[in-house]
Amino acid sequence: MLPLQFFGQNLHFAINLFAALVFFAVFWLYFDAWTISRSGKELIKSGSFLLLALAFVVHSTVIEQSVLGKSLLGSVSETISTILRIVAYVGIIIGQVIDPLQPKPKLDGLEADQFDPNEPAALVPPPQTPASSSEQTPPSTPSQAAGIFAVGTLAKFSHLLLPAGAIAIAGLYWRRATTGLERHLKPVAIAFMFLSGFEILALASLLRSTTNPILAKWVAAFGPLWIAEQLFLLVGAIILGRWVWRYLTRRFLSQLFMIFTTLTLTVFLVTTISFTFLLVNNVQKESLDNLKTAANVLNYALNAKKAETLANGSAIAENAAIINAVVAHDTKTLTSLTSSFLHDKKQSSLIITTDAGQVLLRAQDPSRYGDSLSSDTLVRRALIGEASSSIISQNGVLAPVIYVNSTTPIRDTSKQIIGTVTVGLVADNAFVDGIKHSTGLDSGIYAGNVRSATTFVAPDGLSRLVGVKDTNTSVQTTVLKQGKTFSGSVSILNRHFLAVYAPLKDVDNTVVGMLFIGAPQTSILQTAGHSVELTFVVTAVLLLLAIIPAYLISRYLAKQLE
Repeated sequence: MLPLQFFGQNLHFAINLFAALVFFAVFWLYFDAWTISRSGKELIKSGSFLLLALAFVVHSTVIEQSVLGKSLLGSVSETISTILRIVAYVGIIIGQVIDPLQPKPKLDGLEADQFDPNEPAALVPPPQTPASSSEQTPPSTPSQAAGIFAVGTLAKFSHLLLPAGAIAIAGLYWRRATTGLERHLKPVAIAFMFLSGFEILALASLLRSTTNPILAKWVAAFGPLWIAEQLFLLVGAIILGRWVWRYLTRRFLSQLFMIFTTLTLTVFLVTTISFTFLLVNNVQKESLDNLKTAANVLNYALNAKKAETLANGSAIAENAAIINAVVAHDTKTLTSLTSSFLHDKKQSSLIITTDAGQVLLRAQDPSRYGDSLSSDTLVRRALIGEASSSIISQNGVLAPVIYVNSTTPIRDTSKQIIGTVTVGLVADNAFVDGIKHSTGLDSGIYAGNVRSATTFVAPDGLSRLVGVKDTNTSVQTTVLKQGKTFSGSVSILNRHFLAVYAPLKDVDNTVVGMLFIGAPQTSILQTAGHSVELTFVVTAVLLLLAIIPAYLISRYLAKQLE
């Protein structure tokens, strides 16, 4: 399963390119009107929508750096997109301000309630399409004032200018559609209302450094507000696209041009998303293979500890003074002889028993002896002459404890078994920390399905998150019941991880726990981040370049069919 962030990033790319296409279509509509009228206000409108289209092309290449890692372009794309949108919004506002409203007709001799605005009577002039012109341009004072305002406040209030500009444009178009007679512009006003919602929701990114966990969850990349932001942009683009398409279909050249442009965009989108899908999928497979290797390293480390404890136990069993003390059942002498063993060998436990399994010494707790371990599997094996190692789970204060235990028979000078020695080592947090230091991966050890040792740290930065049950049914079925290795995506601490769980088996080949190795699933995207971002940038550039041949082909076909 690929990370949801991958689909979110591609969704952001696709929606922004679609919005760019719609704004480019509006530019083409106003530009077509300008070619007929040569009106300055139409030129301002068309140029502004072209800048808005370019802004969303650039914005499509912006990546969430918290997910894909550090951007190749840094914040350049975001900055360029912001500047272009501000300039475009200001231009559209100026174009609307200098374009006077169509006055309502005087209804001399008619009652107001007899007037039907939808009736195509002679007294009601048809709504002005963007291709109409010939209004007299008023003085440029509003244009100059808007320019001074934009330049003076761009640096300080750039983020607030975006929703303010979109809201102002929505209001101006709504005024034309309601106060004036250009009712066909009402969908444009509604589209910019959704666009203003998009710009307002985009401000949530400014709060991502918050320390409030609830707020951070809402404003996070690919979180609820981010999803709402993309939906507002998509809905606004769809409404505006439906409106502009009705006008573009009235001219054959425009219709051909937009069809070719749309098909080109579709091909580029499918190619880009397919490529990034294959790229991230391959990275995920490679990551799982690396995790399996790391799990084998962790298992190998445990086997090395088995060999270490077995060697230390053999050294104790072959010590002549220890043998004599066991024969004499001399607990005090055994305590004296082994007093520094645990410290010197860095072991966790040392237990010496008689040939009947009675405890003569617990070096970790010398006051406890005399009880019997004759039912212990490792002791029974040692008493018949078999040295063996095993993984043992024991109850602890906060969580079960996993021990690596090795038991060796003690023989006297005549090679008769006179007792056993068991050396144990706790697989604790220090052990898994060593694995993380070597591999850079989070790891853990489970007794059954309860976490015994882990690299995961609590929010206080000190305590470990042990004693927590793993409730993933797939993991429990595969590892604990079937004794097989599980690899795939899991949720841990409300974060998605790629993980490998390997079974921990005792000397009787019974599963007693699990080994865990994992990495955050977002690390997959960060590994492929630069490639994904570069793919987006190249696609955007090629899409811009493809507009020219699309227009030339459309014009050629239109002339051939005339």
